[in-house]
Amino acid sequence: MAEQKADNLVPSDTENATDGEVKTNGAPLTPKKDKKDASQQDFKLGDLVWAKLSSFPAWPGRIVKPWKHVRKPAGKKATYFVYFFGTEDHAWVRADNLKNYLEHKEPMTKAAKGVKLQKAIEAIEAAIKEEKDKKLTVSPYHPEDEDEITPKKPTKDYTREPLSGKSKLNSTQPESPTKKSRGKQQQGDKTGDVNAAEEEEEEDSKPLKPSPKKRGRPRTNDLMKVSFASSKRKVHTSTGTPIKRPKADNVTFSSLNLYNSFQAHLAEKSGTVPKAAIKPTDKSIGFVGLGLMGTGMVMNLIKTGHNVTVWNRTPEKCEDIMKAGAEKADSVFDLVSKCDITFSMVSDSEALRAIVYGEKGASAGMTEGKAFVDMSTVDIGTITGVEAAISSRGGRFLEAPVSGSVSPAMEGSLIILAAGDKEVYDECQSCFQAMGKKAFFLGDIGNGARIKLVLNLIGGNIMCGLAEGMALAEKAGLSQSVLLEVLNLGSLASPLVCGKGNAIIAGKFPPAFPLKYQQKDFRLALAMADQVEQPLPVSAAAHEVYKRAKNHGFGDSDMSAVYRSINK
Repeated sequence: MAEQKADNLVPSDTENATDGEVKTNGAPLTPKKDKKDASQQDFKLGDLVWAKLSSFPAWPGRIVKPWKHVRKPAGKKATYFVYFFGTEDHAWVRADNLKNYLEHKEPMTKAAKGVKLQKAIEAIEAAIKEEKDKKLTVSPYHPEDEDEITPKKPTKDYTREPLSGKSKLNSTQPESPTKKSRGKQQQGDKTGDVNAAEEEEEEDSKPLKPSPKKRGRPRTNDLMKVSFASSKRKVHTSTGTPIKRPKADNVTFSSLNLYNSFQAHLAEKSGTVPKAAIKPTDKSIGFVGLGLMGTGMVMNLIKTGHNVTVWNRTPEKCEDIMKAGAEKADSVFDLVSKCDITFSMVSDSEALRAIVYGEKGASAGMTEGKAFVDMSTVDIGTITGVEAAISSRGGRFLEAPVSGSVSPAMEGSLIILAAGDKEVYDECQSCFQAMGKKAFFLGDIGNGARIKLVLNLIGGNIMCGLAEGMALAEKAGLSQSVLLEVLNLGSLASPLVCGKGNAIIAGKFPPAFPLKYQQKDFRLALAMADQVEQPLPVSAAAHEVYKRAKNHGFGDSDMSAVYRSINK
């Protein structure tokens, strides 16, 4: 026994051993300390922790019992389900990204920056005082009957609205949202173009399986928000209930008439570099999302000789693309499994998470060496989360959001803002040449999303200022046409001012860039500004104008319809 005990002892720096200590050559021995790295540290249900995700700061949370329908990410490393204080979000977090809350409270609290993080710390401290010796092991939003959170029937798509708390248990993606009229004025404004925003909304890829997500923090393969259905779901915007819009008869873009008309117009331009001169890559290309943007981008890939396979939530939209030379995949999983490089162009973060994390999604079909390129405008947390999910399966990821709306997409003159894997960027050159007029590589992942949000923030502010100026001119008895002509002759001239100004004068707002997406980008840009503590008072005020316009029923119209709300 003495020999075994001595084996677990090491010499102490203390000169004199106290009673009961073992000495070796006069040197006291003290017990060895088991050194465990963070990945080996054991945590228990109810433990309060600091949880670190992606590029975001460590956040106070509690290890809680996982929800039945939230799948644990694959991997051998210890992973825990964490409830985050303040944001009321949930995520799977690896043990090496967790620290005991009380042990690291002082240094972490001193380093904490940002109003939201401070409120989160206040929330966990309040919980400590209230609970005292009690140790809660479930989230405040843990479902009482987990079987009730499975989808029962489709409801309206509210996924573009931020959700929190218990509302996370009661949202779903519909398979085919029905648009209804909300007034003659709205119908009259959109005759002939009413399906444009509908097409853009259908650009979302159909959720293959409810995948949890979260708001205000990064989305990764192990960070997801629960989006299961409840027929009693009620959601309101900050200013009221979202407005549904009519769906026009006999108007369709699946026939590619819009694309062909743009191409005919493009052929008349002088000095245009022919896309046919592009040498296509020999890699197989996949494309997810055939909305207004995606249709033009895919057709330009096909036109330049690329081998393209497509998938869309609404299968009918693939038919005309197939006639043009593309193949159709039965699922995102099949498409990614077949293709060397897969592009996605969907409407928002929720749609991207659905095609990546869902059953038979992109992450499941990803294998070593394959590449996934997302060209949507989404938040930075979603981008970093998708990159982590793709990389964990041995895949490579590139974000490549675009500057430009429907017309540049059809003409193949988008500006591509790429970041992430430089090797993938180089492999995509022929594709980028087909879809755009210029591509930029911006370095680290997230920079593409950041610059796109900044660009859309600037554009939205310009649009808001133009709308106010046009409204003021009319009220002051001035000619809006003369005002616009003066603007186009001066230093303020731009395609945005010219095009949106003409839309205001005509009183027609076909959705080149739907107002609801402009409002979404304002929200994301303001959230980014909050994270870096950059005040944006003008943009914050403009955001309220867009929210009001959306509440007035102009969400599916072009962003220039903000004029209607201002000039009421």
